[in-house]
Amino acid sequence: MRDVIPSGTLVHIAGRLHLTHISNTGLVFGLGQGNILFPTIASILVLVAIPVAIWHAHREHGYSPSLLESICFGLIAGGAIGNLIDRITFGHVTDFLLVRLFGNTFWPAFNIADMSIVGGAILLVATVVHRDLRHARQRTTDS
Repeated sequence: MRDVIPSGTLVHIAGRLHLTHISNTGLVFGLGQGNILFPTIASILVLVAIPVAIWHAHREHGYSPSLLESICFGLIAGGAIGNLIDRITFGHVTDFLLVRLFGNTFWPAFNIADMSIVGGAILLVATVVHRDLRHARQRTTDS
């Protein structure tokens, strides 16, 4: 990406979507810029926490993730691995997608790994909330 699009350049793709080239040393969407250590540790902690939490939930509560929940965990882990590889290799991740909200206001730049992490997390929360609501309704009707 850095060889094709100079840093800070905007390339219009379609509609509100633009390509750019931004070196991000922070977290998702550029939060916490300039501190490569924290995002690196956070990525490692997420990658350790996912299997540990699933193992603990299975051991203590008999929980096994559904296929959709497993996909969500995979999206989160895959995004964390992708960004971690870039941080270790280059000292930053490359954010290259920009969405124009209105006028000259853009959503913070992001990459595919960020989309996987955020999308997986949102879908996981929605899936768990939906499952819990369904179980609560079922308990109510069984009583």
